[in-house]
Amino acid sequence: MKKPLTRLLAFLFILALMPAQNALAGWQIHYSGKAAKMFGYGGRGNFATKAQCESYRTSRPGFESMNSYCSGFDPPKPTVAPAPAYRPPSGQSGSGGQAQQPDPAALAAQRLQDEVAAKQRAQIAAMEQAAAALQQQQFDQGKSTLATDLRNRLNASGGANGQTLSDCWAARAGQAAQRGDRAGAKNYADYSIAAREGKSVPACHAGQSPAVPMPQGVTLVDDDPARRFTEEKLQLDNRIAALHGKQEETRATAEKKRAAVETLEKISRSATDPKAKQETDTLLAEAKNTLAEALEEDRRATDEIGRAESELKALNERGPAPRPGATATR
Repeated sequence: MKKPLTRLLAFLFILALMPAQNALAGWQIHYSGKAAKMFGYGGRGNFATKAQCESYRTSRPGFESMNSYCSGFDPPKPTVAPAPAYRPPSGQSGSGGQAQQPDPAALAAQRLQDEVAAKQRAQIAAMEQAAAALQQQQFDQGKSTLATDLRNRLNASGGANGQTLSDCWAARAGQAAQRGDRAGAKNYADYSIAAREGKSVPACHAGQSPAVPMPQGVTLVDDDPARRFTEEKLQLDNRIAALHGKQEETRATAEKKRAAVETLEKISRSATDPKAKQETDTLLAEAKNTLAEALEEDRRATDEIGRAESELKALNERGPAPRPGATATR
C-alpha cells in the first residue's frame, strides 16, 4: 500500500517543479518592393502557425498582399506527461463483482495538466490578438501617411490660391523675424511651407492694403520729397520683411531635408537586400540634392537681405531731399 502512494507523491512533486512553457509563435509577415519602404523590411506580426499567417496576409488589400510573404517556423507543441494508470494495491483485485474506483490523486494530476494546457491556449490566443491589432495599427498608419502624401501632392499641383497663401505667410514670417520674434517667424514659415504643399493652414491676413494700380496714360508729378522718402523706406522695409520670411521658410525646409537625409543614411547602412539598398540610395541622392538647393536658397536670401539693408541704411543717411526751389534758412 505504501509503495504506490510513494510513487504518486513523487510524481506530483516533479510535476509541480516543471515550469509552464509559453508557446512561441514563429511566423511573421515580410514585405518587399515598395511595400517594404512603406512598412519596413523587418518582420511584422506574430502568428502561431503558417496557416494563420497566410490567412491574415491574404485578407489584406491587394497592394499589401501582393508585396508580402510569410516566413518563420511552427512553435513546439507543449507536451504533458500522461498520468500514471491506477493500479490496485497488491492483494486486491477487481474480481468479486466490485468496479474499480479512480484514484483521487490521479484525478488531481489530470486536472492540473488540463489547467496548464488551458493557460497555454489562452496565452497563444492573446498573443495572436495582440499581433493582429499591432499589424492593423501599423497598416492603418502607413495607409494614412500615403493617402496624406498623395493628397498633398495633388493639392500642391493645383491653382494659385495655395501659392498666394504661402507668400502671405512668408511675409508674415519676415515681419516676425524683423521684430525679433523667432518662434513666431518659425511658426509662420511652417505655415508657408504647408500652404505651398497644399495642406490646410489658417487664413493669412497680411495687414496691408494692396497698392492701387496707376491709370494708363496718366503721369503724376510728385513734388513732396518727404512723402517719396517715406514711400521708398516703406518699400524697402516690406522687401526686407519678405526676404526674412523667405529665409525662415528656406531654413525650415532645410531642417526637414537634413533629417530625411540622416534617416535614409541609417536605412542604407542597415539594408541587407541589394535591391532595397539601391532604391534607398537613389532616394538619398535626391534628398541630398534637395538639401543642397535649400542651403543655396538660404545663402541667396542672406545676400539679398544684406543688399536691401544697405540700401535702407543709405536712404536713412541721405534723408528726404529738399523741395525744388526751396531755400535754406539760417
